[in-house]
Amino acid sequence: MLRRLCLILFLCCALVSGLLPGTGHAQPDDQPAARPGPQTDALSAAPATVLPDALPHLKQMAVRGKTSVASCLDGDTMQLTDRRRVRLAGIDTPELRPRKGKPQFYAREARELLSSLVRGQEVLLFAVDAEGKDKYGRIVADVRLGDGRSLNGIMVREGAAFFYPHQGLDTAYQDWLLALQADAIRERRGMWAEVLSRPEALKNYTGNRNSLRFFPSDCPDARKIKPRNRLHFGTLMDAFMAGYAPARVCPFWPEEK
Repeated sequence: MLRRLCLILFLCCALVSGLLPGTGHAQPDDQPAARPGPQTDALSAAPATVLPDALPHLKQMAVRGKTSVASCLDGDTMQLTDRRRVRLAGIDTPELRPRKGKPQFYAREARELLSSLVRGQEVLLFAVDAEGKDKYGRIVADVRLGDGRSLNGIMVREGAAFFYPHQGLDTAYQDWLLALQADAIRERRGMWAEVLSRPEALKNYTGNRNSLRFFPSDCPDARKIKPRNRLHFGTLMDAFMAGYAPARVCPFWPEEK
């Protein structure tokens, strides 16, 4: 009887102190856990719970007419046969026609990949935000082939595009793209093998928590970021893995070979 009483007392103490599996202090309701992705500062790969093949559920957009692709203007923008333009949501590719200098490294390869996948085909468009268009009037969407594959996802997975956060982007969708990007970076697919092997990859970068863009730390615009919005990245890979995208000013991206 005494031994049983001692055992009961031990179990009660273990439950209170959180020594048993599945016990311990719960996260308070007024302190939600930080969501993985570009809104956090953790320099880690995409969350382990997000599988690269798990395409999030999105609502198909109701668009007038057919959505047959006439041409690809670059690696993230296409023109339909009726001249409407579609921007692949949540991604960006190297500049094919920069304001100065040659095309950026991997810009032509990105456009060629997109063209090989979609030119002449009819595509399906899925909403990733409430707007559905950008300030230039382009349709912004997750673009899918007839077999259900996401072009946005393919471009990131193959290392031909990087994650590009923008306002209103569906959170599950951005986490999915980040998982694809982390996988492409780890495997050094596409552009990553070259970009992450250059001297620029080991330099320091400064992120802006407000815009989710990053700059070389010696860029004058980086010094204009308010201190509370600054985030230090020790390497280029750190910035990309955290879900930040390169700012347009002070470009560090190599030109095509």
